[in-house]
Amino acid sequence: MIWIVFALMTAAVIAVLVLPVVRARPQAPDLDRNAFDRAVFRDQLAELERDVERGTIGAAEADAARNEISRRLIAASAMPAKSHPARTPFLALLAALIIPAVALPLYLRAGSPLLPDVPLATRLEKAAETGDYEALIVKVEQHLALNPDDVEGWKVLAPAYRRGMRWADTAEAMRNVVRLSAPDAGILADYGEAMVMANQGLVSAEAHDVFAKALALDAKLPKARFFDALALKQEGKAAEAKAAFDAFLAETPSDAPWRPMLVAEMQDMSSKPPGIDEQAMKDAASMSQEDQQAMIRSMVDGLEEKLKADGSDLDGWLRLIRARGVLGEGGKAKLAYDTAKTRFKDNPQAIAALDGLAKEMNIQ
Repeated sequence: MIWIVFALMTAAVIAVLVLPVVRARPQAPDLDRNAFDRAVFRDQLAELERDVERGTIGAAEADAARNEISRRLIAASAMPAKSHPARTPFLALLAALIIPAVALPLYLRAGSPLLPDVPLATRLEKAAETGDYEALIVKVEQHLALNPDDVEGWKVLAPAYRRGMRWADTAEAMRNVVRLSAPDAGILADYGEAMVMANQGLVSAEAHDVFAKALALDAKLPKARFFDALALKQEGKAAEAKAAFDAFLAETPSDAPWRPMLVAEMQDMSSKPPGIDEQAMKDAASMSQEDQQAMIRSMVDGLEEKLKADGSDLDGWLRLIRARGVLGEGGKAKLAYDTAKTRFKDNPQAIAALDGLAKEMNIQ
């Protein structure tokens, strides 16, 4: 009897998977995806206006940041939408045959419907010996819920969140590490970086203040110097940003993994972006949150297409890898990293830069 039930369940799952494919038609451009990308920029513009109201950013800096965000929004809006090709019933029928043909032998060899589920408590208890990474994270979270001042617990949890690219959670964990630790430049820089990653690559006023505190403790700390200069650039303080980048580059070894990213930011400053009129900025600010998120993703997809046509741009690969990480697309970030390593396999300096970024983002 039980095998009849499983057979019916399998048939139902295959039907759910196959019917949409059989009925599919050529689709319109992927407007939902574009709308999702643009949502990020709208949220950033809204946050900027809240900073202006709170008085945490000056009028000149706000205008420069608004112009920068709006320019990205409009540039991404110009990216062409993609269409999905039509699917054929043949592929659906092939899938219907392959799924049970592969699944059944595997299940008969390793599975058993009579085995009981593993209770959550047992799974958590044996997490260390079974290597259940997610269960280990839950155990630490449960411990910290009862012991919120255990700094060692937060130090364990923060890199675990980072490895999973859970940037908002990483920032919160690092905030607690900072709260419970003696002033430390490296910890502050890691906290600020997590805030930037959680904010889709924009250095907020709060994050900039964190990097300033890190530099007060260690004026030569590379991570803090980079994001401090980037914050100046995003705030529209071009002269100060250029001076900070120039000084940092002059003291950066030629084989430093962060050097290509530093050079890329300086090259970006030297390129003159198209002007944005006041009406265009207002239109960008009025877009929905979903539209703003779509802007970022459109930009990243456009960069990926350019690199497919010309893969010799190391700075472009570094930007693509970091952008995929910011979007929480760990698999795509790893794929871009592997592709770039293959492309630059005969360039030790490029490999060092790629490995440095991958190590920083925990995607190796």
